[in-house]
Amino acid sequence: MTMQQHSEFSSFHGRGSLAQVLNELNRQKESKIDFVADTRQMSIESTDSGLRLIPSTQPEHAQIREFLDRKGVAITDRSLQQIGSKCSPEIPTNFLRKLAQGKPELTSSLINGMFDDGARRLVRCLDGNVRAFLSDRYRVLDNFDLAFAALETVQKHNGEVIEAQLTERHMRLKFTSRDIWQVIEEKRTSADSSKWYAGGLGNQKHLGRVGAQTEGELPGGQGTVHPLVTVSNSETGHGGLTVRLGIVRAICFNLATVEDTVSQIHLGKPLEMGIFQPDTIETDNQAIWLKCRDAITTAFHPASFQRIVLMAQNAQDQDISSPVVAVNHLVEAHSISEDSRDAILEYFLCEYDSTAYGLAQAVSRAAQDIDSADQSNDLEDLAGAIIRQPSLATV
Repeated sequence: MTMQQHSEFSSFHGRGSLAQVLNELNRQKESKIDFVADTRQMSIESTDSGLRLIPSTQPEHAQIREFLDRKGVAITDRSLQQIGSKCSPEIPTNFLRKLAQGKPELTSSLINGMFDDGARRLVRCLDGNVRAFLSDRYRVLDNFDLAFAALETVQKHNGEVIEAQLTERHMRLKFTSRDIWQVIEEKRTSADSSKWYAGGLGNQKHLGRVGAQTEGELPGGQGTVHPLVTVSNSETGHGGLTVRLGIVRAICFNLATVEDTVSQIHLGKPLEMGIFQPDTIETDNQAIWLKCRDAITTAFHPASFQRIVLMAQNAQDQDISSPVVAVNHLVEAHSISEDSRDAILEYFLCEYDSTAYGLAQAVSRAAQDIDSADQSNDLEDLAGAIIRQPSLATV
């Protein structure tokens, strides 16, 4: 079986609309190949174009050549890190990366000599590249199946997609329901009343990019908030499946993820040797999809949302006397870039209350300005952490 090649033009990565993510997931579903093989059936080869994973030419290893042809597949930087971690002994990531850049032939020889002979590995390939090199106990939870399982449940609760993200490491789908709302009273009322509508004070370029449904009334005025449900998954071993609850400030579409309701690690029983069949994966994961469905249903329950709102109201009651000190503390504690620091401080001083909740909103608003999906998500997580634990902002 020969792997299909696709240009970057046909791929979507980053922050965008549901349609963009689903189109790319459908493309990937048709072109990706997953297989389990013994490390003795494969090796690393150095070529002019970089390192490649190739099949063994030994007659007793003929099975692997049914789905991995002689030219092999390219090894990405991330999969190289995973390959190094599966060697015996483990090869440190920074050392392996530098060695591969400077001496690829020595790198291939080193890995081949340190492969854990006899170990079975799950190799996930896409577009002619090894995108993940994992344990044979890794449970395959496909983004495509998860997306439709989540969407079916969200639609039953009259929910909508706020943003869809797809990176090399993660897929994230973010939902809300405008039928469910509460009000968090704010002290600052300087916002222009002409912008008192959903998304009126958000980053308009970002909201257009993700296809957010702006306009529409704020049923509780500018302090209106709605529930946030974030479904996240990694197909490449960079975290498990999670369903998280949070809050959406309607007037600017600031998102803050506050707590987990489901956290499912990708670990199961050892996988059989050979290539994967989609129907087998779907059958094995049916129980997990049901758990995900129940978590989303819980997230849209008014009582669950009320719990998050109470946290936010408590954060709103925590005054911050020195905004500059509070922002600098966050920067030092959470490795925030200088650009994001400046944006957070400006938003905090100009647009939000001098409270822990106001700082959380400033952090979340700055996340809209970042192109990187993973980095923006980190800021939304931090905003949720401040709501959950206001002392992070008041130390």
